[in-house]
Amino acid sequence: MELDILLWLQSLRTPLLDAFFTFYTRLGDHGELWILISALFLINKKTRTIGVLALLALVIEFVTVDFMLKPLVMRDRPFITHPLDILIEIPRGSSFPSGHTASSFAVAGVLLFNKIKGKWIAITLAAIMGLSRMYLFVHYPTDVLVGCIWGLIVAYGVTVVYRNKYHNVEKRGF
Repeated sequence: MELDILLWLQSLRTPLLDAFFTFYTRLGDHGELWILISALFLINKKTRTIGVLALLALVIEFVTVDFMLKPLVMRDRPFITHPLDILIEIPRGSSFPSGHTASSFAVAGVLLFNKIKGKWIAITLAAIMGLSRMYLFVHYPTDVLVGCIWGLIVAYGVTVVYRNKYHNVEKRGF
């Protein structure tokens, strides 16, 4: 069934979508988009805590996904199991879970759980990142789904730990 979803996405390919998803996924290759968004929150003193929490979530997500989950599962990527020319440079590491998706939802989740304006824009951008990974045939849907869930778990954990330590800050709304 997962392959059916990926092949259906392949049937939607157009030069415009190819260019968009290729460009967009590159913004997540090293977390650049999410680092930039986090850094923007660091600029303003009122939102600095959100920036720190987002960066912390990114670091925790990266360590747990790249050094624990991916090596533990070692799932082949779709283009290896089902040969197909891909539009991007061959990604390193295994497929499960999607690191691009996990990092996207780690930052977007921090905004969501802290009720920050623009949270739904961030969630949409994160979802598009996950979609890009399937469209580009480098992740299965379950890789993306688990990446989404893991990123949200990390964001929630970072938020809860922070609130428990600095509970008065929550009442001020950061």
